[in-house]
Amino acid sequence: MAAQAEATRFGWLTPDVLSIVAGALIAAVAPLDRLDYVARGLTASALADAAPSAQVLLVTASPEALREGLCERSLPGLLERGRARGALLIPPADAFCGGGAAASRAGAASAAGAAPIVRMPPELLRLSAGDVVGFFPLAAGERAPELGALGVSAAPWVLKKAPQSVPAVSLRDLADGQVPASALEGRIAVVAAGAGGVAPQAVATSALPPARGVAAVLGGLLDGGRRASAPAWVPALFVLLAGGLVRSARRRYGSLVATAALFLCVFALAAGQGVLAARAEASLIALPSALFGLAVAFTGVMIVRGLVVQRSVDRAAELIQRAALFRMQGVHTLPDEEFWPRVARLAEQAHPADLVLVAELPAGSWHLRFWNDRQGGGESLVAELRRDVRRPPYSSEQGVPAIRLSRRFLAKQDMPAVVVPLIAFGEIEGYVFFCGPVAESTFSREPERAEHVGRELALLLRRKRLARTAQAGAGEARGGGSPEDDLVEGARVALDDLQLFGSMLRSSPVGLLYADAFGDVRFVAPEFAKWLRARDVTVPAESASAALPPGSLTLGDVLGATSASDAAVSLSSVMASDDGIELSVSAPEPAVLSVRPLRRESDGSSWIAGYVAALIPVQQAAPVSDNVRPLAVRDAADPLCAFQLGDVVADAVASAARATGRAVRLEPIRGATHALGHRGELGQVLEAFLTDVAGRGLPGHGPVVSVREAPQGVQLSILDVGFGLGLPESALQRVLTAPGSAPAGLEPLGRLIVAVEDSHGHAELKTNDGWGITLTVTLLRAHPRAFVSANEGGKPAAQQNVIAIGRAGPK
Repeated sequence: MAAQAEATRFGWLTPDVLSIVAGALIAAVAPLDRLDYVARGLTASALADAAPSAQVLLVTASPEALREGLCERSLPGLLERGRARGALLIPPADAFCGGGAAASRAGAASAAGAAPIVRMPPELLRLSAGDVVGFFPLAAGERAPELGALGVSAAPWVLKKAPQSVPAVSLRDLADGQVPASALEGRIAVVAAGAGGVAPQAVATSALPPARGVAAVLGGLLDGGRRASAPAWVPALFVLLAGGLVRSARRRYGSLVATAALFLCVFALAAGQGVLAARAEASLIALPSALFGLAVAFTGVMIVRGLVVQRSVDRAAELIQRAALFRMQGVHTLPDEEFWPRVARLAEQAHPADLVLVAELPAGSWHLRFWNDRQGGGESLVAELRRDVRRPPYSSEQGVPAIRLSRRFLAKQDMPAVVVPLIAFGEIEGYVFFCGPVAESTFSREPERAEHVGRELALLLRRKRLARTAQAGAGEARGGGSPEDDLVEGARVALDDLQLFGSMLRSSPVGLLYADAFGDVRFVAPEFAKWLRARDVTVPAESASAALPPGSLTLGDVLGATSASDAAVSLSSVMASDDGIELSVSAPEPAVLSVRPLRRESDGSSWIAGYVAALIPVQQAAPVSDNVRPLAVRDAADPLCAFQLGDVVADAVASAARATGRAVRLEPIRGATHALGHRGELGQVLEAFLTDVAGRGLPGHGPVVSVREAPQGVQLSILDVGFGLGLPESALQRVLTAPGSAPAGLEPLGRLIVAVEDSHGHAELKTNDGWGITLTVTLLRAHPRAFVSANEGGKPAAQQNVIAIGRAGPK
């Protein structure tokens, strides 16, 4: 028992899960160190910033200028006059600019607070794929403080500046004054050797490597482009999530979708690396190692599918044995001696009759074979001897099969029979005969009932015929059934049955009763069995909560237990409706009996594969008191949506001014004012409120309306409310507490507050120190998608008595 519990506890450790975990560990350890290094450098180079650098100036000197000593003579003075931050000498220019006495003077000047001139050691550069991507940690040497003063610090990778974005000038142009020394102000001069005699626009490209790379990386470093490796758990977590996605796609949709999911994850990894590297410092993922771990996870997930095939075959054999106990949908496997009597029982449940006969039309024949469940087969009951379906009563005088009433068909001449041809897709599958006065009266009253029953029985017979034909053809093609073929066929039937039960559970709210395609109840729950026994319906006691044998209980017996009229409880009513029927029952407790057909579709046709019934208790609603007034129901045509509050306010102000003829002041609308609410209701109540306030106000004291964006949301303010309503703030506060029961004269304000609260906003009133009362409405801010308006206008025309405060915006 302990071993079984332990195995259950670790049952989730399947091989595909272990492969995903292994891939995550590989991504965390990052064994491909050299490739990861190159990938980080390429990522940093690919995200180069193209904005002009304000920190670095590339200064190139031709070999002739270096030999003449121009750099050593003029560089310190240029740095001092241009108020530069310093100079970084790139080999081989350092041999001509910072040696001998010049270096001593530069060191003394640096000690005195002047701009330092520092040689760049070659071992400082971090290279990747032949390009400079960062700086190694500074060694404890004499140049470390000077390099630190220039901002050069340990940075494995840097989002550098694009080489063309780093300003570049010629040293001779600086020395001759053709370029002002102010170009060096606040910058670090990267001094490098370059080709002479080039155009000014080609100075940057004339610098010898690695000067261009150093200038670009130093500019990016000083602008905050320092980057480092991401934590090891980042790629590991990504591999875990991606592996889980691939595993789920493979288990649900197959290998093709799983492969597509893998490519999607790879694209997401590359795109995510770019987004992270552009925003965060510790963001460079070990990309090759992460891809290697993802490949390991994907390979393990896909290989496991082939390894479990044998296990699936074994489980399929077990499933076949369990499904053989039911075999609910395998109608083509039933022998004729069982199939046709069950069809007769189904027809008897669906259409009232004293006697039901079912006739089989064998393939390639025009003569019928009769079946009956109660009187030994039914052949002796038929007086018609020709039995040719091309003649009456099976067809009309013109030879067309149609439903008709015949009085001389049976051996009992006085017993009428309703002849119903079973036609599916234009082919006759058989006939059903509803005999007796009950069948005649039902047919005269409800002729469509026989049509519904005939159509469903024809589809059932057609399914049986096609399935048997396909089974016979497959047997001939393979020359005898093999164990593998039997296994596949049994698994198909078992899966079909399980899908039917799944459909039953999804279709029924409770799922308490199931009947097969013949109307025989095959499963009934204890609660449903208890209700049937209370209705004097016999249910086998030993099978109250298990599968029932065919014929022990029919769906017609269940429908008959409702004590309703025959027309309401007939099985034909269930056949005719895809949604089924619902019957109210009162004893022993009020409930609703819901019966629905389970339909299956194949090759463009649909047929009933079973029936599901549910017994749903009904809770009686408590009576509503006479002194309780329900709230009004909102109009469904005014949903909660995003809209521009400024447009709604402008329309309301224009309408209020036009209706009252008085001045209504509207301040310039500040912001986009996109709000969330019920636009139609808010526009109506706001217009009514402004009309009421403006109509009551004194001359020259009309309301002032403003709309603006606030931290709390979109705010609508209406000043001078007190003058319009003629009431103090204490009287108006009652409307805020109970807006639905506003006092007489304040109904427009109450309706406005109710509309605001329905739109998830709030309203408040505030006294302005003798300058009236301000009503402030705050609505939730919305972020709608951008769209292009179909018309150029859209806003109402300005009214003469609408005063816009402030300067007009640009046209």
